[in-house]
Amino acid sequence: MSAVDASRMQRRRLRHDRLASLWLTAAGLGVMVIVVVMLAYLVSVSWPLLKPASVTSLPQQALEQQVSDQQMPAAQTDPDWLSALPDMPLAARDGLPPVLASDDSTADSRTSPLAGVWLADDRLQVVQQSAAGVRLRGSAIEVPAGLERRQASLMLSRDQLWLRIPYEEGDGLWLARLALSASHATAGALGDDAASQTPLSEWQQQWLPGTARLSSQQGRLLVTADRDGFTQWQLSEASTGTKPLARKLAHHAMASSASASSPAITAISVLRGGRSLIVGDAAGGLSHYLLPAHAQPLVKAGVFDSDLSAPVVTMAAAHHSLGFAALDANGRLGLYLATSERRRQVLDWLDAARVAAGVTLEFDNDDRRLLASATREARLPAQEASLGALGKAYAGLAIHDPHQAVGLDAIFGKVWYEGRAAPEWIWQLESTGTHEPRLSLVPIMWGTLKAALVGLLFAVPLGLGCAIHVACFMAPRQRSRIKPLLEMMEALPTVVIGFIAALVVAPFVERELMAVLLGLVLIPLGTMVAGFLWTLSPRVWRNLLPENMAAFGLLPLLFVLLWLDVTIAGQVEQWWFDGDLRQWLFSHYGIDYAQRNTLVTGMALGLAVMPTLFTLSEDALSSVPRGLAAGSAALGATPWQSLRRVILPAAAVGLFSAMMIGMGRAVGETMIVLMVAGNTPLVDASLFEGLRSLAATLAIELPEAEVGSSHYRLLFLAALALFVFTFVVNTLAEVLRQRFTPPNQGSWG
Repeated sequence: MSAVDASRMQRRRLRHDRLASLWLTAAGLGVMVIVVVMLAYLVSVSWPLLKPASVTSLPQQALEQQVSDQQMPAAQTDPDWLSALPDMPLAARDGLPPVLASDDSTADSRTSPLAGVWLADDRLQVVQQSAAGVRLRGSAIEVPAGLERRQASLMLSRDQLWLRIPYEEGDGLWLARLALSASHATAGALGDDAASQTPLSEWQQQWLPGTARLSSQQGRLLVTADRDGFTQWQLSEASTGTKPLARKLAHHAMASSASASSPAITAISVLRGGRSLIVGDAAGGLSHYLLPAHAQPLVKAGVFDSDLSAPVVTMAAAHHSLGFAALDANGRLGLYLATSERRRQVLDWLDAARVAAGVTLEFDNDDRRLLASATREARLPAQEASLGALGKAYAGLAIHDPHQAVGLDAIFGKVWYEGRAAPEWIWQLESTGTHEPRLSLVPIMWGTLKAALVGLLFAVPLGLGCAIHVACFMAPRQRSRIKPLLEMMEALPTVVIGFIAALVVAPFVERELMAVLLGLVLIPLGTMVAGFLWTLSPRVWRNLLPENMAAFGLLPLLFVLLWLDVTIAGQVEQWWFDGDLRQWLFSHYGIDYAQRNTLVTGMALGLAVMPTLFTLSEDALSSVPRGLAAGSAALGATPWQSLRRVILPAAAVGLFSAMMIGMGRAVGETMIVLMVAGNTPLVDASLFEGLRSLAATLAIELPEAEVGSSHYRLLFLAALALFVFTFVVNTLAEVLRQRFTPPNQGSWG
């Protein structure tokens, strides 16, 4: 070859080397870019969950349209609709306003609006407006003297209309109930012949003793309050007997000490569903009380960081969540969520003079707007005869808070939910009935780590033990056959492992629980005892079985131990556990047994992770320089001493790296956990209960999540947590492995 040809070939090689180097660099950078883009996308989708609520003031035109949309149909076309009742002398014309009924149900199930009209003879007649006209609902009720009629309140709850009016001196509350149904309405509109028909339902009445300066009601919970405490009442279902309308459950006095007393109660509000109570005080504080169970006294769940400095004068509860708004005497407004006592937004809204004149807050049907209107006491007498003037707002806010139920405290902290005896971590995204969604990621994060750790308890002894034996004791010829077989197990589909574990292993473990648990102790312990006794046997016996064949010599011993385990398991269960281990665990420790549980999941995960752990551990052991073991043997050390004192310390970082990668593999496993673990998001340490992991949750719930919803974004946050954990663990393991791998490699044998 001429010098010219050699030079040309060298240049071609250099060019190819540069192209290969550029291609590898571009590929590596591409992988890094993909990882960064994935991370950025997960963060961008999850970030809106942590944003606070945003509010904007409604312009006058939008405010008038909002009020018009919320009024009754007849009031939209005829503001002076009371003139449609010519035969009824109305006290409203003399300055006593009608009473609009509120509804504690969701907007989708609300009936046509109801109102109470004061008659001249001190009676109250309930009417209902619709597009067809005005209809009577029930008979007129005679209101006793001495009541503060301007503070009358109507509440529609489960086809029952509740009327409550405090006494003028504030020393009691008058309560009445009218049972409603479709048959209770008269057949025609007022003014028709049917309007003179006698309504079918009758009112029931009860006087509630005690100071009732303030009152609030939702569902079957009624609360009356004075400055120093509040009383809890349980409302009864509709009945025609002598059963009282309300039964007193408890009186809660505000805590006080010798040095300082608690601020006086200035406002109360029962939230949606009738299970939570918010108490506002003269110092601007807000306290949250809830029902731990049905018909039990309220308990204090927490105190809000309200950021209000003046007395709370009024509050409004949201219709579709446990959110509420609170306004103090200085016109400062706060938006809050009772779940985990979270503050969503606080702003200066109204001037103090307008608040002092009297103000009422109300959410619209979708909880997207908050309206402020004058109280009935603050309206001009000329306005009160028109039902259209009731609820006429002079200020409003548009609220954008699509993810109000989500926050760091709800995601990672214990939350005291309604109907629960104590704060808990609960994962239940879909709300049921009047309950809020329960959004803690802790149960599924705990389930992920729990499954991975239990899986490693099975994988590490098997994988590491196999790696030590193959790398340090097995003959080269045997190693060349056994190692590929073990590595091929990694190609076994995890869905197959999960399928077999769910349909075969789980029922077997449930049926033979005592034998399985006893075998986990008896087989390893029996093997170690047999190995120790073998070392004490005569050398002639030991020479019959070379060290590299010892593994095959253990097979008869394993069969004997399995037979012994199955034979004595029934007797052990009969002697120590009254013949039924599962029942004994439940009766003594309250541990329930689920067929698809953590123990079976750990077995299946251990089998799936073991090949990875074996391969990496064997590589770490084989990479230790052969001269170290040779020098140890030259000094008289036995193979076991060389392994314990020389090889394992030299390969420790590689073995630790293998376990970390195995941990990452177990954390990211989906199909096994999905099929075997039972998918129950619990926070406990029991091996006999089910669990749910991050990966399984994504596989189950992400296809059904509405794009852009809190559910959807929270699942992306779970994916972000899973991505970060596996990425950090695998990266750290690889860095440690490369950093501490010896430069000179060799194999044993």
